[in-house]
Amino acid sequence: MTTLKTLFILLLSTALVSTTSAQQCEAPSSGCTYGMFNYEKCICECIKPFCPDSNGDCVVPLDNCGGNPWEGCTRGLDCPWWGSLSSGDMCNTGSKVPPGVWAIYNTRAICCGVHSPFSTVCNQKGPNPPNNIPSSEPTIALQVPNEKVTLKFDLNGLPDDFDMTKVKANVLAGLKIILAQLKVREPDLQVSGINERSCNGRRLDQQRQLRMVERELLADASICYTVEVENRDSGQDYEALLVAETRASSDVVLDEIRTKLDYVNVGMNTGGENGSDGSSGSNINGGSNPT
Repeated sequence: MTTLKTLFILLLSTALVSTTSAQQCEAPSSGCTYGMFNYEKCICECIKPFCPDSNGDCVVPLDNCGGNPWEGCTRGLDCPWWGSLSSGDMCNTGSKVPPGVWAIYNTRAICCGVHSPFSTVCNQKGPNPPNNIPSSEPTIALQVPNEKVTLKFDLNGLPDDFDMTKVKANVLAGLKIILAQLKVREPDLQVSGINERSCNGRRLDQQRQLRMVERELLADASICYTVEVENRDSGQDYEALLVAETRASSDVVLDEIRTKLDYVNVGMNTGGENGSDGSSGSNINGGSNPT
């Protein structure tokens, strides 16, 4: 079970209460991979073309198990929610899941908890925040300086024809989970944004090459994300904190890629850009190539 699924199940258990007293049921322990659990019917409803397997999970791409299960749903009541394709700070809902979206959720709260765990507006209903009321007296907002920390993910063991867009999406999903876990231990940590950027400098493992593993041509890739942190504590070394946490939890990112994309040979080195970690530029054992 992936870490993302674990987070999803934890959020689901706290946010949902079954509305039917006649029928009590529990979602599968592994969730509905490419779909959403219907508590009234006690089944996984799947995004086309996926259908339930023998365990009821949406993982079989047969496209022969009916049409859109949410065709007659009511927005805000029983329609699925998914992370916005145009904004990392929003979740959308409706009866038709957009093409290319494979992760959907039962409620806005769950979607925001997974898609935008650090957003202050994602989970608010309506077009404006509830406290966004003009004041009769002018106010001066205190500006908190932001610190930008660029994290580098050097992946190895990828298939030669790997899908870079999907790899980036799974690296980002894993990074969000790592930051959410860190915030539990560091409640004062305020992340204001995560943005992709081009990577500079040499690879963290100081090499870039194609390898042959069991007669399969494997490739490397470098992906960088800049995390913007509100610097509320001038004595905190945020770069060292984020790099250390990303290294220690690198299996979260690997789990996302290996499970969601089936890139079983993938390994990874993580660190600050140009090998920086607040102290040194040593190699990181974020993962290895299983043989």
